[in-house]
Amino acid sequence: MKLHTIILNSLKRSLVQLVERKALLLMIVVIPIVCCGFLIDLMSQGAVENVPIAIVNLDGSPMSRNLERNLSAMQGVHIKMHCTSHGEAMMALQRGEVLGFFYIPVDLEEKTVGGKKPVVSFYVNYAYFTPSSSQYKGFKTVSLLANGAIAKTMLDATGLLSPNDVAATLQPILTHVHGLNNPWTNYSYYLNMSFLPCLLALIIMLTTVTTVCNEFKYNTCGEWLNTAGGSIMVALASKLIPHSVIFTTMGWVMQLIMFKINFLPFHCNPWHMILAMPLLVLACQSFALLMICVTPNYRKSATLCTLFGMMSFSFCGFSLPAEAMYPWINAVGYTVPIRHYFLISVDQALNGVDLYYSRMHYAILIGYLLLPLPLLWRIKHECQNPVYVP
Repeated sequence: MKLHTIILNSLKRSLVQLVERKALLLMIVVIPIVCCGFLIDLMSQGAVENVPIAIVNLDGSPMSRNLERNLSAMQGVHIKMHCTSHGEAMMALQRGEVLGFFYIPVDLEEKTVGGKKPVVSFYVNYAYFTPSSSQYKGFKTVSLLANGAIAKTMLDATGLLSPNDVAATLQPILTHVHGLNNPWTNYSYYLNMSFLPCLLALIIMLTTVTTVCNEFKYNTCGEWLNTAGGSIMVALASKLIPHSVIFTTMGWVMQLIMFKINFLPFHCNPWHMILAMPLLVLACQSFALLMICVTPNYRKSATLCTLFGMMSFSFCGFSLPAEAMYPWINAVGYTVPIRHYFLISVDQALNGVDLYYSRMHYAILIGYLLLPLPLLWRIKHECQNPVYVP
């Protein structure tokens, strides 16, 4: 039988299986789009705002009321409750009515004027990391402003310094912070640009493991290999190429939604990101094939792909800067394809640097295609000697 006939028969068999198995179509087409819409809508407001908090003002002095006004002016928090005691605020926090509270003790102004050190406290519920970080930032800012106001009051009371000298003493160096490419601290800009491709990569790896190992599970691997003329390369290519086309299309749809509909930062030639998507898809499929070659078992290979896919959200630098990790954890992040796609998107879409500086990451994604080649004989051996272990 001629090679082109073998390839056509293998492709036909793979397409029939893809159409017949509705779960695969659901996993390949529906789930990526649903997850994309969910995450985009979840972060559509950008930065977290109006986190509900309580305030306990036991002083009632002009200074404490000024602190309260400064806190209410913070965009990240919303004073939902005014409590009369520490216990009442703590109960509201435990019931989930607020996510934190600011505590102003008795005689704040009196102790300040008297040269004593009053203590202003704040309590934050870190069960919800993102809103808690927002309210912590607001509490910390107000506390620092309060310290500055107290110090200014004490220096003014001495009469030894002029108002300008007081300001220079409290803040000898002025700082201006400029958030590059994301001055609004929009969470969608740096979370969706990483989480959505990482989620797609996880789905690609699990789908690849499922579609290949199903041949072992249902004892059809002999038929699969015979249809491909005994060539494991033809068998795998015929099975995965339809998935590659669909996943690449889904990836481009994600990019369209992110960059053109939701206007995430995009400062490069569109072809730079368009090219990166099929490379990511092929690299993730090759990584999954490598896991199957390492352990030709459905459960074990799926577990390995799930482990690397889920851990990618953490050790690839999406939620925690890679520079802050232990060196060995940072090194593990470079072993998965999504890390290199993430660096491409940061360099190209977010920062708009020259393509030359991203060349290594493109090359590494291409290099993933070579990783499973020396071990493909293990999949062929499994097809010729099928022993399915659940």
